[in-house]
Amino acid sequence: MTPPPPHSATTAAEVTSELLASLGGEALAAIVGMGSDVVHIVGEDGVVQHVHYNDPGLEPYGLPAMVGKRLRDCVTHESVPKIDAMLSPSQQQRPERGYQINHRANGHPDLPVAYKAFPVPGAATAIVVGREMQRQMRDQQRLVEAQIAMEADYRDLRQAEARYRTAFKVSETAYVMLEGDKRTILEANAAAIALLESGSANLTGKAVRDLVAKQERDRLGDAIGEARHSGEPVLLPHLMGAKGVQLGAKLRAYRENGATNLILTLWPAQDSEQSARHLSSDARSTEDLELGALPEAALRTDQEGNLLAANALFLDLVHAPTLNQVLGRNVSDWIGKSAIDISVLYARIIEEKRIRSFNTVLSDTLGSEHPVLLSGYFDPEADVVHLLVLPQSAQSDAVSIQPGTTQDQAEGFASLVGKVPLKELIRESLDVVEKICIEAALDQTNNNRANAAEILGLSRQSLYIKLRRHGLENYRPGS
Repeated sequence: MTPPPPHSATTAAEVTSELLASLGGEALAAIVGMGSDVVHIVGEDGVVQHVHYNDPGLEPYGLPAMVGKRLRDCVTHESVPKIDAMLSPSQQQRPERGYQINHRANGHPDLPVAYKAFPVPGAATAIVVGREMQRQMRDQQRLVEAQIAMEADYRDLRQAEARYRTAFKVSETAYVMLEGDKRTILEANAAAIALLESGSANLTGKAVRDLVAKQERDRLGDAIGEARHSGEPVLLPHLMGAKGVQLGAKLRAYRENGATNLILTLWPAQDSEQSARHLSSDARSTEDLELGALPEAALRTDQEGNLLAANALFLDLVHAPTLNQVLGRNVSDWIGKSAIDISVLYARIIEEKRIRSFNTVLSDTLGSEHPVLLSGYFDPEADVVHLLVLPQSAQSDAVSIQPGTTQDQAEGFASLVGKVPLKELIRESLDVVEKICIEAALDQTNNNRANAAEILGLSRQSLYIKLRRHGLENYRPGS
């Protein structure tokens, strides 16, 4: 079989030259323009002979009016040297991505186009092919604006940090910042250093236990653990410093980079005015207004259902260790079979001002659901909603065990046999036994909660949760 004769090879320049001669500049520009945004056929004197573009959005830039003008006269001032370099017949190295040229337009931003020029041998003509870059320029502009905004935010943050750091340093109140896990000092202001009579001007990195007398170290350690796990401020009205100075102290936990750290506030114990102020502020922070006096689980929310206050009985129902862990959250996190339940509930309360026996369910933090009845009242003057949460099992004749001596409690259980289901009786008895064991452990360890947790085989966090549940946070031996 005879192979076909080979075709003669031609270069691109020869094909372009032949096409230009046979088709003419306008047709050739249209063909090349099928694969680009803008095409110019430019004579050797730099005058535009033909222009082709596909996007009607380029009309405002007057591209057709460029025919008969020098290309360098149709661009912005800073682009003129680039046009001269692109059309130069010299064999200088040209940018791989072409030359970025900007075209002027009245009332419009400049049109950026990346151009490359391809001379046509023997025709004294060049084909200038362009790719418009408006989208890239808009993206670049947004990037620059975002960078400027980020730098402004960072500058504001640095200025705010400088202001707060200055306030911390010059404050007359003694503050010590503590790392919760290692129990070391992160920072102390000048007032704290002076009050502690520290020989060093820098306490950073030192163990907080070194700030107090040896006999006070366990007490301070217990207070740190309680503050970290309870989320409530812990007051130490009389604390002996390492230099023999009598101090008042308050510990408050806060979150920082995913860790729980603490602020230690100090003042001279003999300063009765400061002591009274801290004692009163602590009392106000732990006060639940009238909710604490109610015999049922109660909470207060805004019209959107965001929790503003709750009593200890509600915390027990949802198994929340502290009030701080529920404040600000929406009641739909615990109450209602669906979001519709809460919407219906609040719509009725706001319209009718009060409702009773609204049937729904309560979900605790352990994932269990319990049927409950809600009663509510809307206070239009304060713009708040008050809710009572009544477990439906509480409607039965079940009688809770009243605190008393062990013998009294045993007799109380015996008297309830046949009146209360065994399941509820066992649950009540377990709670009583647990409370008795915790009280006994605290008595044996003279209220050293770290040792009490060890005796009971519990972690400190678990012990603090149980203390909260049984109302033993302020328990003292012999009380």
